Amino acid sequence: MWPLLGLLVGLSNSSKLAEISCQIVVAQLVQVNYFYRCVSCPVADTDSIEEESLHRCVASRLPSSMRSLERHELEPVRRTDSMNIFHIPAADAGEPIMRRILDMLNPRQPRRHFHKYLFIWPEANEQQLRQLFEGCWRKHLLFALAITGPQDIYDFDPFGTDGLQLKKCARGKYIDKLRNLRGYQLRYSMFTQPLRALPLEPVETEGYEAIDGSIARLFAEKLNATARYVIPADGEAYGRCLPNGSFTGAVRDLMQGVTDIGLNLRFVLDCIWPKVEPIYPYRRVIISLVVPAAGMRPEYRIFVDAFRNSVWHLLLANFLIAFVIFIIFQWLLNCITGEVGDSWFKVLDMLYKTHLGQPVEHFSRKSSLRAFLMAWILFSYVLTSIYFGKLESSFVQPSYEQQLNDLDGLPALKLRVHGVTTMFDAVTSSLSERHYKALTAWRWIHPLKDSEHFFELSVSRRFKRTAFIMRDDVAKEFLAITYNAEEGRSSYHIVKQYLRSMPGTYILPLGSPYLYKFQMLMSAFFEHGFLDYWAQLDVVKRSRSTQSDEFFEDLGDDTDLPSDGGNTADSQERRKKRVVLTMDILQGAFYLWIIGILLSFVGFILEQVYFRLRRSKRGKIGIWND
Repeated sequence: MWPLLGLLVGLSNSSKLAEISCQIVVAQLVQVNYFYRCVSCPVADTDSIEEESLHRCVASRLPSSMRSLERHELEPVRRTDSMNIFHIPAADAGEPIMRRILDMLNPRQPRRHFHKYLFIWPEANEQQLRQLFEGCWRKHLLFALAITGPQDIYDFDPFGTDGLQLKKCARGKYIDKLRNLRGYQLRYSMFTQPLRALPLEPVETEGYEAIDGSIARLFAEKLNATARYVIPADGEAYGRCLPNGSFTGAVRDLMQGVTDIGLNLRFVLDCIWPKVEPIYPYRRVIISLVVPAAGMRPEYRIFVDAFRNSVWHLLLANFLIAFVIFIIFQWLLNCITGEVGDSWFKVLDMLYKTHLGQPVEHFSRKSSLRAFLMAWILFSYVLTSIYFGKLESSFVQPSYEQQLNDLDGLPALKLRVHGVTTMFDAVTSSLSERHYKALTAWRWIHPLKDSEHFFELSVSRRFKRTAFIMRDDVAKEFLAITYNAEEGRSSYHIVKQYLRSMPGTYILPLGSPYLYKFQMLMSAFFEHGFLDYWAQLDVVKRSRSTQSDEFFEDLGDDTDLPSDGGNTADSQERRKKRVVLTMDILQGAFYLWIIGILLSFVGFILEQVYFRLRRSKRGKIGIWND
């Protein structure tokens, strides 16, 4: 009698646990629900009934899958959000299974906040639950619930005043464990960067100023945490990949659990991507080639370079067309009136002299030819006025050779290309073999530690014929620093064919529980305009001359690099302001010339009509007189 009664009570409790668990699972609405069961473990009848009841309840409403604990030494990596359900035998009998589950959990599960866990462990005590949740937090689990009875649903807070604390949840909702870290120490991988991270003393506690330092301080402040800044011990700054599969610098510290996040804005090499998780990138890092600016053109070329080659060709064709039209006019007059015109050589000489401003000594009395000549003289006057005006300005404002705008012309310059090792690694996959060979034919690889300061300045002062591979923000600052006030330009030039464009981001180790919280804060900073404000504030604080500041503001247009907050229409309009004369400037003279040609044609036709009418009238009068 009593055993039967106990069985009925156990079945009743099992059905309630299954019902409550089903409600929690269905409320999450994840894409896949995984049921993990131990096939080789002895299971009581009530546990088996409870497990089957829960599986039927969930599978009838949501996608689900059954998995065996024995088949998975490590939790499989999942690309979608999931609910993971574990059945643990009641009370002390479940401890071996609990330890097996903790060993199986994958600490490198990407997008940790996408995955939730539900542990059904009837009659487990607080000590057992604490052991379970401590193991979960070691494996970076963010959302985990444990059900021990119909009214006993537990979550945990890893940042309690006395360490990990159990939290009883009446409605079975997962709590946000990172809302308040209660003074927990966040460990930042950071190092000096001349534009975005300027050290304060002592660096380990005070951190950095500039935009990366501001983000780091606000992260800790918003989460009610303290911060410790860890400089990579090997001096490798951003870090790189080694042939044996290990890493250096900040990446190594992240992989080994020394730090929680790398807060120097960076691009991520292809070999590092599978091992880290990035915060959503709100800007791109463009890797550019910076070369010495082109030299001044010889003054004897000013007379030729005033017009573009295409304009010179057009003027030559226009002169020949005018010559042919004049010859046709004279031939028609000869056929109609019998008047013999000038020879072709005299016509050519007259057009050439009038084009240069010399007077005409004698000319035909025909109005159509005179109108044609007047149109030619007016066209020549406007054109030569523009040409000589450009010559005068060219003697005052110097002109320069064509800048290098693509990698095809790099070998001819014979420059030694300087850059840190990761820059050359990053562009390997983006450049063609021909361009990569041209870039690395005469290169100088610097250690990563040199990225903590402007090594380019010292190199450029020692060697004039050098080029550099830089990030776009560093390249623009380098051009502003090397601005030459006497020439009104920088001593260096950014090649418009950039080497590679990559997301600029902060990185965390794969499976980090802090990813979603840091991402939320970064999104808030971006949406409220803090990132743009901090970047502009950093620019204002840099000590430069007024001319250098104006040059820096225009760099986004002059280099074809994307500028934050720049107006595309204004940029395109400014690019049209050329010093070399183009058809945009000369089109007025050609309009006058075309109108003159048309008027001369009309005059020619009217003359011939008048001539024929007058000749026919004279003929009739002669007949009447006879």
